[in-house]
Amino acid sequence: MSSEHVDSQMTIENLQLKVENQQKLILQLTGENEELYHQYNHLMIRNGKMLKRVDDLQKIIDDLHIRIEELQLINGNMLQLNDRLRKRTDTAISTGNDPGNMRNEYLSPYNDSLKSHSSVLDPSSQFDLDVLYDRWRAFPGQVALNAPNLRKQVLMMVHLYNNKSLRASELFNLTGVGGVTGARYVSALKKFGLIRFTGARKKGSYEITPTGVSFIESKEPVKASSGSDSQPAFGISGSGISVKAEVKIPEPTVMDHNDL
Repeated sequence: MSSEHVDSQMTIENLQLKVENQQKLILQLTGENEELYHQYNHLMIRNGKMLKRVDDLQKIIDDLHIRIEELQLINGNMLQLNDRLRKRTDTAISTGNDPGNMRNEYLSPYNDSLKSHSSVLDPSSQFDLDVLYDRWRAFPGQVALNAPNLRKQVLMMVHLYNNKSLRASELFNLTGVGGVTGARYVSALKKFGLIRFTGARKKGSYEITPTGVSFIESKEPVKASSGSDSQPAFGISGSGISVKAEVKIPEPTVMDHNDL
């Protein structure tokens, strides 16, 4: 009996020991499971960030593709320009002409728009540009002193006088100025009522006003007088053109959207 009791007691102790070991194992596995779960959450967060980063990189790649296409177009245009230059040079060498005289045939970007004007007259052969320059420099309210700028503005008025109407690109090309500089020049001429812009912004054109025509055709230079903010456009003489309207000198203005 005693031996059986001892055996049963040992069996109970062994079972209790096994239960304790199993509980410890369960606790260890639970801890490991929680750690793995935390790691899984961390990896999911990192995966989301990586996916967002991939999207950003894809957008950058798309922008680079667009930029590459733009550069290819620019390169194509440069190759075409190079071919035109080579053709112009070869033609000039073969014919013995000066390549500079063939500029309008191959290089001018405005040739198509200028075809509507059958002939572009040389302003220096029609008018004394020095007289027009002196007249414009002495125009009432005109305070600019930069001679090259004033001469370019005079050329603009002469070209508009010859062609009656020119688009901005045509006028700037004939005068030999860029877009920003040309917009500043026409803004000054518009301020004094010598030219005007008619039509829509993109398809409109510049025209010379009656005041501008009188300015070009007048035989006497303008003499600015002090003491009044409103001055006659020109003097009245037997050989000149009488101008009854007065030019009111406005405050300085900035360029408007039509000039660009």
